[in-house]
Amino acid sequence: MENHSCEKPIQGILCDAKQCIHHTEDDRCCAGAIQVGYKSACECNETACTTFKAKN
Repeated sequence: MENHSCEKPIQGILCDAKQCIHHTEDDRCCAGAIQVGYKSACECNETACTTFKAKN
């Protein structure tokens, strides 16, 4: 399993993606920054966090 240390969660960002390496036990995100896509999104369900990286 890949280890990912969390120095400081991103303020104001909550995350339900429990299988992402950036996800914390208190449902926060520890990525240095996040990217939300897709460019052509017109509705909420057409967006996704493209920073997601699966736990091994």
